[in-house]
Amino acid sequence: LSSRGALVCAFASRRVLRGGCGKMGDREAESRVPSQERLGLLENGEKEGHHLSVDSEKESAAKKEKAAAANALASCLMYVGCSTLMVLTNKWLASSLDVQAHISLLVMQNTVATVLVASLRALGLVHYPPFDPRVALQWLPVDMFFIVMLSTSFEAMRFLSVPMITVFKQLANLLTVGGEYVFFGKGVTYGVLFSFAVMIFGALLAAANDLAFSFAGYAWQSANCVSTSGYVLYLKHATQSIELTKFGMVFYNNLLSIPLLGLIAIAHNEPLALYDAHVRGAINLNFFVVNAFAGSLGLLLNLSSVWCVSATSATTYAVVGALNKIPSTVLGFLLFDTVITNEMAVYICISLLGGFMYSYEKLRQSRPPRN
Repeated sequence: LSSRGALVCAFASRRVLRGGCGKMGDREAESRVPSQERLGLLENGEKEGHHLSVDSEKESAAKKEKAAAANALASCLMYVGCSTLMVLTNKWLASSLDVQAHISLLVMQNTVATVLVASLRALGLVHYPPFDPRVALQWLPVDMFFIVMLSTSFEAMRFLSVPMITVFKQLANLLTVGGEYVFFGKGVTYGVLFSFAVMIFGALLAAANDLAFSFAGYAWQSANCVSTSGYVLYLKHATQSIELTKFGMVFYNNLLSIPLLGLIAIAHNEPLALYDAHVRGAINLNFFVVNAFAGSLGLLLNLSSVWCVSATSATTYAVVGALNKIPSTVLGFLLFDTVITNEMAVYICISLLGGFMYSYEKLRQSRPPRN
């Protein structure tokens, strides 16, 4: 009996265990169903969140593209505006202001530019090393070309119209390319030579049809082309040994030119001319405002050029630089009662076309070759 009872008890316990395991398995199976549903809901939520994040990224990218395009457009407009205003303001100062002290006007303008760029550095908006006498001494030859370039340009403004000055300024590129070939061994392509031929052809025919022809004006403009080319070439040589940022160059150019131009003004008895103008009442608030505006424009032109290059590209900057001569020519014709014949207008356009071709050819050379 004892053995039979033991067998019965063992059999019963096995049935109980099986039943218990079956019930536990059923519970586990039942518990899996809602967990799978929860996983499905989580996956759907993740998919919706992914779509929302992709949409938000697209929207932010579109906003960034619009902001970049607006920034590029604003920089180009500022560069064109500053360049055009600089030409027109200097033309007005040279030809309309009743003060025969043009070197003194440059001293005032460069003083304003120096104070402004130093103030921007103090505010942390631009960066360049502090004044160093050794750097100033090394930079002095560059500044000599800078002074001659400014003074000859101002003198040419007194005699020539803005369209003719715009046309003949392009001829400085011819001297620059020739200097690069002689001093730096840089070759010249047929495209550059052809663009020069177009520029020279248009400029010479425009000068031949200039009803207000002035030998003194063209002599000053020729000197300006030589000094501009010399400035560019020597600047290229100097920057290989002197490390300066663009605003450092602006600072040293304007600062060093103040005493040098001041000596030239004294040699030409300009302080006496300024006193006579003061007695006649020609030196008034308008005189100082216009000169301060002209000095500020020089700095703004440098700022806008840096902004344009950083916001767009060197290609866009060069194209805008070639195209900004068009508003200068048109506004100079309209604002200063310039007499231009139909033939002269055509020749001016031909010369401007040559300048545009030159910019395009130089850009094509600067692009890396395609593999």
